[in-house]
Amino acid sequence: MKEIVAGNLTRYRKGLRLSQEQLADIVGVSRQSINSYENAKTLPDSKSLSALARALGVTIDDLLRQPSDGLPNFRFRAHPAFDCKPQFAAQVLRVLEDYTALEQAVGLPSYAPENTPCHQLEGNQKHIQTIATQFRHRLGLGDSPVLNLFAAVEEIGLKVIRKSIAIENFFGLSACSIEQGAFVLINSHNITIERQLFTLAHEIGHLIFHRGEYQDTLVREGTKDEEKARERVADYFAGYLLIPQDEFERTYKLTKDIVKLKRHFRVSYQVILNRLAEMGEIDYGKEKARICKIYKNKHGSSLKNSMELPPVLEPEEFPENERYVYLIWQALNMSKISEMKAAELLNLTVENLRVRRRENEVYAIT
Repeated sequence: MKEIVAGNLTRYRKGLRLSQEQLADIVGVSRQSINSYENAKTLPDSKSLSALARALGVTIDDLLRQPSDGLPNFRFRAHPAFDCKPQFAAQVLRVLEDYTALEQAVGLPSYAPENTPCHQLEGNQKHIQTIATQFRHRLGLGDSPVLNLFAAVEEIGLKVIRKSIAIENFFGLSACSIEQGAFVLINSHNITIERQLFTLAHEIGHLIFHRGEYQDTLVREGTKDEEKARERVADYFAGYLLIPQDEFERTYKLTKDIVKLKRHFRVSYQVILNRLAEMGEIDYGKEKARICKIYKNKHGSSLKNSMELPPVLEPEEFPENERYVYLIWQALNMSKISEMKAAELLNLTVENLRVRRRENEVYAIT
């Protein structure tokens, strides 16, 4: 156990770029004590272990966990610095464990989309479009615009968590296992709803086409060219999942207005531009430059890549983590978890949880 705690302490401390002396000051122990813990000479007592966990932004269980326990069948694609962010890896593992435990407690089966390997876009466009159409039918969408992709995939059992994570250029990631089903994490930190929806569709593409590439660590796998090829496949799938071609062509005959098209399909204007460029209707670069110029003349500021052309989708239309919250309340009502655990998962005090619970009972159908 001393060796496990020693390795975890060192890894999490370096993840925060703290020296032993800095960590010692935060925890209120000597630097020699930290050195002794990290060299597996002594084991912190329960009080010190709790203080270390708080200082490092992890839980006591994270400090006691074997590193090899890892993230089963988990693969990271989105950010090259994640292998230097062990706190984030621990956080993802906790969410996966909690979500899976709630499903099991309530008796809901896990879900993962069918695996259909495809590693390059060229020559496979029709195949990817067909898979996107099939998945839309799995969601019961037909050719209609997707009103809320988060809710649609949660309804069939896909585990989705939207969470504010202050890591630059990180949009999302996914995990999958035979036992636990599929899981998608979406970053909502200063990211438009349109981009979040595209990220969800993109990660579903990876789950369908690149299941064999999922590994047990948060590291980038394969060469840069291979990874770019996979990204193109996932992007292409996402576009056709969000916008079915027949409906797009029908609507495009009625209006050539980019704003009207994006509003109708509830997607980013860049998704619309990509589809039109693919159809040979526009030059993507020139059309985007034209739109950016109009935007600047109208608003007096630049339309950055991270921004969306108005009108934007409002967050209030897309409540976060509805299935996850539902499972927490169900598990609590079935006495599968305690009020303390439910409050922890909902980020509430026990008192506030009890108030919410009474309100839910008042409005429940009897």
